[in-house]
Amino acid sequence: MKKILKFCVLLLVLKPAILFGQENAQQQGRSDVIYGIYIPQDDPVAKQLVLLALENADARSAELQVEAANEQLKLAKTDWWNNVALSGNINEYSISPPKNLTNIYYPRYNFGGTIPLGIFTTHAHKVRQARKELEIAQMAKLSKFEEIKTNVLSRYQDYLMYKQQLSIETSVVENLYNSYLQAEQKFRNGQISVDEYNNALQSYNEELSKKITMQRNLNVSKLEIERLIGVPLENVLRAVNK
Repeated sequence: MKKILKFCVLLLVLKPAILFGQENAQQQGRSDVIYGIYIPQDDPVAKQLVLLALENADARSAELQVEAANEQLKLAKTDWWNNVALSGNINEYSISPPKNLTNIYYPRYNFGGTIPLGIFTTHAHKVRQARKELEIAQMAKLSKFEEIKTNVLSRYQDYLMYKQQLSIETSVVENLYNSYLQAEQKFRNGQISVDEYNNALQSYNEELSKKITMQRNLNVSKLEIERLIGVPLENVLRAVNK
C-alpha cells in the first residue's frame, strides 16, 4: 500500500514536468517558434528583421544572464564541498617503524573529517534559490526577446506606412507642381489674378512641406530599424527579394 501511495505521489509530481517537456519539445519542432517566441512567417522581410534583431546586444545580454544564472546553479550544487574538512596524521614511524623503537603510540595513524550540521539545510536552500534565479533569468530572456520582436516589427510597420504615405504625397506634389507651372504661365499671360497665382504656389509649398516631413519620418524609421538589426535595411530587402 505504501509503495502504491509513493508511486501516485511521484506521478503527480512528475506529470506537470513531463507535460511541460512535451509541450516545449513540440514548440522547438515548430518552424515558427525560434528562441522560444513566435516568429511571423507571412512576411519574409519581417521574419528576417526579427531574427537579426534577436542577435543584437540586448538579446545577447539576456542570454548571458541565463548563462550566468546556470553557472551559479552549478556552483550551488557543489558548494557544500567547501565546508567539508578532512584531516589525518601519518608519518614514517607510522608506516614502517624501526624494530628497536619501543615508544610506539597507538593508533599509529588516524584520519578524520568535519562536516557542519547546517550544510544539510543550507545546501538545499542555496540550490533552490539558484534554480529560481535561473528560472527568473530565463523568463526575463523570453520577455526581452518578445520586447525586441515587438519593437522591430513596430518600427517596420512605421517604415511601411511612411513609405506608402510618401509615395502618395509625391504624386500629390507632382500634380500641384504642374498646376503651379500652369498658373505661373497663365499669370504671365494675364489670364489669372495675383491671388489665384499665390493660391497655386501656396498649395504646392504646403504639400511639398508635408512630403519633406514624410521623407524625414521614413528615414528615421529606417535608422531605428538598422539600429535594432545591426545591418543596412537595403541588405535585408535585397536578400529577401532575390
